[in-house]
Amino acid sequence: MKNNYPQQAANFILDAIFPIRCIGCGKYNTYFCSSCLDCVKKKKDLELAGSVAVFSSVSYNDKLVKKALKIFKYNFVKDMAKPLAEIINVSIENMPVQIKTDIFKGNPLLVPIPLHKKRLNWRGFNQAEILADEISKFYGLKVKNILIRNKNAKPQADIKDKENRMNNIKGSFICPISINGRNIILIDDVCTTGATINECAKTLAVNGAGKIKAIVVARG
Repeated sequence: MKNNYPQQAANFILDAIFPIRCIGCGKYNTYFCSSCLDCVKKKKDLELAGSVAVFSSVSYNDKLVKKALKIFKYNFVKDMAKPLAEIINVSIENMPVQIKTDIFKGNPLLVPIPLHKKRLNWRGFNQAEILADEISKFYGLKVKNILIRNKNAKPQADIKDKENRMNNIKGSFICPISINGRNIILIDDVCTTGATINECAKTLAVNGAGKIKAIVVARG
C-alpha cells in the first residue's frame, strides 16, 4: 500500500491544531481513555421498545457517553466508534449468561439502521454501520446492509412527541431481499421511543426474518 503523504501531512497539521484528547479527563492521544471508560455505569439487561427487545449499554443521561455520541455523529469523528463499541462489549460480557446467550442465539446477522442517502452524503458515513463493524469484531457475526431508508423523514431527535415520532418514521424502510428465517440484531447508536427500531423490525418481519432484537449504545 502506497503512503498517502499529503493526507499524512494534513492529519499532522490537524492533530497539532486540534490534538486528540479524552473527552473525560483530557488525556492526550485518545478520545475516551480506559479510566474514563471504566467509570461509565453500564447496564446488564434487556428492555422492551415496543415489540422489540433492546439491549442498551448505558443511559443517554450519562454525560460522557452523550458527549461521545454527539462528537461521533455531528463532529464526524469516526474513531469514536471504537470506545463506544467497547462500552457495548463490556456491558454484554457483564450480563447474565442466559440473556447473553439469548441475544446471540442462532448466529444472527448484524443489521445497521440505515440513513437516507441524502443524510448519508451529508455526514459521509452511517454511524450505525461503523458501530456494527466494530461489534462484529468482538463476536464474529456478519454485518449486512439489508435495509434501505427510502423516505427522507425529519430527524427523530427533532421530534419530542412519541406518536409524532411513530408517524414520522412510518413507511421509511424497505428490505429488497427475503431473509428466510434468519435471526437479526439491529444496531443503532441511540434508542429513545423505539419508533425507528420497531419500524425496521416490522419491515424485516414481513420479509421473513426470525427473531429480531436490537443493540444500541444508549437508551434515552
